[in-house]
Amino acid sequence: MFLLVIWFILILIVSVMPVTVPKTYLPADKIAHFVMYGLTSIFVFRFFAQKTTHKRAFYTSVALASMYGAMMEVVQHFLPNRSFSFGDMAANTFGAFLGCVLYMKGKRQ
Repeated sequence: MFLLVIWFILILIVSVMPVTVPKTYLPADKIAHFVMYGLTSIFVFRFFAQKTTHKRAFYTSVALASMYGAMMEVVQHFLPNRSFSFGDMAANTFGAFLGCVLYMKGKRQ
């Protein structure tokens, strides 16, 4: 639980830091969101899988990671050097879902 809380704090810190990356047409930002929230859902899944069924742990982890990602986007809306993005929210949610699916598939083999 301690490491999970540290991970969520790390995401918060990274989410509120000013970003001075030049705008490009590369989807690096979306890839970073995808990977970060994919890992988040895996970490949350591993925590809840010890306490409940894998099905419930899956839904909980994807929902929690996606909601946290949405909350971080709302926070960014109010920061001067950050901005709200529906695209980032989509990358967060898709990353959370696919990260957890791939982790569960890997665990079955």
